[in-house]
Amino acid sequence: MRILLISTIALLMAGCSGPGVVPMGRDTYMIAREGSFTTFSGGAVKADLYREANAFCESKSKQLMPLKDSSVDKGYGRHANAEVQFRCLDASDPELRRPIMESEPNMKIKIE
Repeated sequence: MRILLISTIALLMAGCSGPGVVPMGRDTYMIAREGSFTTFSGGAVKADLYREANAFCESKSKQLMPLKDSSVDKGYGRHANAEVQFRCLDASDPELRRPIMESEPNMKIKIE
């Protein structure tokens, strides 16, 4: 019975992890994750992603430059989740600056 409980917990924890850092182009990456059944805040998931993205860039001796992020809080029938898009840049790169991040609209209206 104890082995079954440990196996179930390990499976649940593995299912909540994401694919890790995914390249999107030159020096540009994305990381996403879904929280566990005890994570209610998409912001908490996003904070973990920023820590992981920063560590990833530091491992390359580069600086984190956030591009875009999003998160969803836990609701009925879904887990909290988040996504962060970022670049890893040299400290001397002219594109490395204070991030100016804008939220995307929840609804887009197409006018024809």
